[in-house]
Order: sequence, then C-alpha cells, then structure tokens
Amino acid sequence: MREPLGAAALSDVLDAALAVAGADAVEARAVHTWGGLARFAASAIHQHVEGDDTTVAVRVVAGGRVGVASTNDATAAGAADAAVRALAAARASPADPRFPGLAGAAALAPVGPRFDQATAGATPERRARAVAGLLAPLGAGQHGAGAVATTACEVALATTTGARHYGAATRATASAVVTGSGATGYGEDAGMALGLLDVAGVGAGAAATAAAAADPGHVEPGDHDVVLLPSAVATLVEHLAPAFSAKAVAEGRSPFSERLGDTVASPLISLADDALGDGALGVAFDPEGTPRRRVELLDRGRPAGVVHDRASAAAAGAASTGHGLAAPNPWGPAPSHLVLAPGSASVDELIAGVERGLLVTRFWYTRAVNPKRTLITGMTRDGTFRIEGGRRGGPVRNLRYNQSILEALARGDGVGHELRTCSDEGAEIRVPALRLRSFRFTSVSDH
Repeated sequence: MREPLGAAALSDVLDAALAVAGADAVEARAVHTWGGLARFAASAIHQHVEGDDTTVAVRVVAGGRVGVASTNDATAAGAADAAVRALAAARASPADPRFPGLAGAAALAPVGPRFDQATAGATPERRARAVAGLLAPLGAGQHGAGAVATTACEVALATTTGARHYGAATRATASAVVTGSGATGYGEDAGMALGLLDVAGVGAGAAATAAAAADPGHVEPGDHDVVLLPSAVATLVEHLAPAFSAKAVAEGRSPFSERLGDTVASPLISLADDALGDGALGVAFDPEGTPRRRVELLDRGRPAGVVHDRASAAAAGAASTGHGLAAPNPWGPAPSHLVLAPGSASVDELIAGVERGLLVTRFWYTRAVNPKRTLITGMTRDGTFRIEGGRRGGPVRNLRYNQSILEALARGDGVGHELRTCSDEGAEIRVPALRLRSFRFTSVSDH
C-alpha cells in the first residue's frame, strides 16, 4: 500500500533549496501525487493507468528579479540544483517592481478529514470492483463507458520568509455514459474517499436516463423554461468562475468590473468559493503558501467579493484570499472550490413548477463566446426531456444553446436541496439543481 513521504522527509528536501547562496528570498514547494484510473467502454475495462510522481518547484528572488525552476529529482541534491537554476533565471530576468514578495508565517484554518488511506492505497483490483458496482444496475442492451479514478497527494511548502505548511488529501471520482436503444444517460460522483462514492447510483441514474431518452422527438429552438440537473449547473458555474478573479476585475475583463454594486442574479442565488467547508477536497493552503479562505462571491444575487493571489492583493491594497496558482502565473487568482448554496426543493418540485419547458441532464462542448457578458455556447447531452404540465415528458433531440450565464441566473426561481459534487482535475464544484425561466436554445443539434 502506498504511503505519503511525510512532512519530515519533504521538509528536508525543501530546506536544501532554501539554503541556496546569493538569493534574497526563496520559496520551495514539493508535490507528491499518486493514484490510478480504470477506464471502461462497452461495459468492459480496457485501460488501467497508474502514476506516482513528485515535483519540486523553487522560486528565487534576487535584486528585485524572480526566477523559477523545477525538477522531478525529489532529493535534497535535486532541490538544491533547482534552486541554483532558479537563481540563474532570476539574474537573467528583468526586474519586477510589482512582485509582492513571498508568503510569511501564517496559521492554517482547521479543516475536516481530507485524506483516506484506503483511497490512497487503492489497487487496480479495487477500482475494478468499483467499476463492476457501477455497471451492475445497467439493463439488457445497455453499455457503459467512463472511468473510476483515485488520486492522493501531499504538498509541502516553505519560504525563507517564514511560511511552512504541509497537507495531504485524496480524491475519488466515478463517471459514466450509458448507451442503449440509441440514447445515452450520464452520471457522476466525487469525494474524498472511494468507499463513500455511490457508484451504483451513478450507474443506475445514467441507465434510467438512457432508457427514458430513447426515440427522442423534435422540439423547436427558442426560449424555454428549464430545470437543470447538477451536472448542467456545474457547467454554468465553472464558466462563471473566472469573472471573480480580482485581476480580471481590475483589468476590466470581468462583467463585475463595472457592476460590483448591481444585482446580477436571482436573490435565490448565493455562490462561494470554500476550500475549508465540509465536503471540500485538497489542502488548506494555495501554491503560494497562503492559507485558503472562504470567499462569498454572490450573496443573494449581488456580487459580494473576488478572489486574490498575492500579486492582485498587493495591487489592490488587500490581502490574498489563498487563491494563487503555482509560479510562473500570468493568469492571476482562480476560484477552485465553488459552492452554490442549496435551496429547499426536490427535483420533482422544481419540475412541478414548470408548465412547459425542458429538463436538461448535462451540457457538452461548452465554450466562452463573450466572457465580459458571460455568454457561452454548447449543447445538451445525455438526456434532454420535455416538461409538460409540471411533469417530465418524453425525450427530445439535443439542442445548441447560446446564453449569458448571469442573465440565466437572474431568471432563477427554484433551487434544489441536494448538493452534488462535480469534479475535474483542477477544481471541484458543488451545486444543486436549478429552475431557470427562459434559457435560449438556438438550434437543434445533429449529435
């Protein structure tokens, strides 16, 4: 069973980097990641992937200049060599008068359990059993494709200016597209531990959707009331997230650059970035060594805050909220633990409030059209249904949409009570279902 290297061992590696001669300040970060994935198609596992990697990244400040270097040689000698290369890079770089300095000593906020040893040590056989549990509910003529993955990581960071942190976390994900009778359904789940995932529920939900989505009928494009299930809501939230970067706001690239005092969404919509709450994944500090903080982004439809890294905070005369990315970072701060506050309605109750509309399981191939307007385009996928008389009706063909996220959220009048975690490699999003009045569909999709 794989084990973490541990705080003491990684600290020795980082100390070798911090000791480089000739630097004004040094930051060293070690990230050890391991895990595996079982990928399946046609209801059979066709690929096992395993990985185990440690990276040491060093940032050196010398004479107002900054250099970065990294290595996979996670020894004291490897870290020391990376520090020498980072120092050489700094000396060859132009001065950066806006560099905010490295993180200092700070206490981390307490968080709940983040590391599950059984998940960290999951074998290919254990992931295969999870795949079997996911596929078990599928009906005759149905086939599943997707993946079950387990990942563990430990992160250690130290600076010569006083920061020293260590954290370990695990992540497990399961997703599947079920195909049968020419239709598809989708399900996903994510969390800290593989044993806590409802893999059977992922398969059963996707199978039921696929069975109900066979023989779709035609629907005219246009403005439709919609009930969006969590996977579809997660797409909207994911594409809205960059708007809350303090750098984007300051540079006029965010819709909130001129609307910080306006009401931009329904009063039922409250959105936060919360790496500290129950259900969050990952460690409690960012790659700059700043403790993560909960940030209210939308409070009952009104912009409430933005996320900062050290550079954006220094420029704004504020404090970093712990949303920095690893150096070098030209993008600025980024939300990575988004939570849309749940409401009180079941999905059936959300549907019951729609006389005529559409139920959307998932969006696909979504792309930004105009970030300043939060305008995105994409397609529905894996189960799109009519809503008639407050009940789910028959399936319809997939539709392409062209919609401003904020305009859609401004027309929200129902929020589901159950949060679902939708996770990818870079972030996780916890969202409920939503009911939105008037969502713009522009054409019927060929897919």
